[in-house]
Amino acid sequence: MLINNLLFIHGFATGPQIWHQQIKEFGQVADIEATDNLIIVGWSMGGWKAIEFCFEHHHKIKGLVLVSGFAKYVKGDDYPYGTPLALLQRLKKIFLTDYKQGMHYFYDLIFKDKSNHHLIDQLPVPEKADLEKWFSRLEHEDLRPHLSKINIPTLIIHGDQDPIVQLGAAKYLYEQIKGSRLVVLKGVGHAPFLEKPQEFNQLLGDFISERTN
Repeated sequence: MLINNLLFIHGFATGPQIWHQQIKEFGQVADIEATDNLIIVGWSMGGWKAIEFCFEHHHKIKGLVLVSGFAKYVKGDDYPYGTPLALLQRLKKIFLTDYKQGMHYFYDLIFKDKSNHHLIDQLPVPEKADLEKWFSRLEHEDLRPHLSKINIPTLIIHGDQDPIVQLGAAKYLYEQIKGSRLVVLKGVGHAPFLEKPQEFNQLLGDFISERTN
């Protein structure tokens, strides 16, 4: 099912190669500005960019898919579904002290096998200032006030064994985004499109068909 209106957005410390099984099956848009009826698929932190796209290009977007997504990353008194700040600060310290060590530590968390660890050596090493910017966003960014403004069909996919983003974060998205649909994959961690690619692609394919028929 090769189509030309899908945009895949990867998460923190990864690259577009992470979507290779989906791009191979579905393709990916080449020119966002020249494409209408876009379906945006954002994974993890990439979900923030996907939501931003919905507002920046609202006249072009006809579908949103949030994979292992969240509106706010850090836990707070009014948001129990986030990560404790101390854990995020620990990860930040590891990354800033030894970037490669930080990447291996992070990849061991997000991927159930080591088949994607080769990306660690292939991806460009970011500047320290960029790393600090990413961690600052994870600590402070809060998209909760914007969720009720999303008025396009939205599919939320989350694994019930995700060690990075609590399932509660996905349920919160579902409750706040009107008309959204939540699919919870059993036994799946943070990267459902890699851990269960056939099931994930079926869900995505059905969502695409619903938007194009």
